[in-house]
Amino acid sequence: MLSELKTLHGELRKVIAELAAETAKAEPDEAMLPVIRLKLTRVSSRRKALIECSISPLMHDIQPEDARRIEGLRRIAADKAVESSAHIARWTMRTIRADWPGYRRASAEMRAQMLRRISEEADILYPLLEAKAAPKAA
Repeated sequence: MLSELKTLHGELRKVIAELAAETAKAEPDEAMLPVIRLKLTRVSSRRKALIECSISPLMHDIQPEDARRIEGLRRIAADKAVESSAHIARWTMRTIRADWPGYRRASAEMRAQMLRRISEEADILYPLLEAKAAPKAA
């Protein structure tokens, strides 16, 4: 699962970079922008499902501090999901065309939050998954 999470984090970083390049343009590319946004949503959903359905259930026998950190990740993930949905609903292609500079700013904020989130997940989950995968001493 660690390698799968790392792969998804890498995919997210790549798509975030694609979106950054797209929003650096003077005008929105109405063909490309929706494709990149959809790709970002799909990869993010796969990462969330992996963490919620596969990784979190494995973490039943961890130290209390680690359990608190994972619970913190889960709470923040719920809040971020609401923010992300609101961002997507607010920024339709129509509103993006009408306020490209505003969308560029909002997108930059969301991308920065997502990159911070990836780092937080890596800091907390990678060591725990490495420990789970390590052979047990007899």
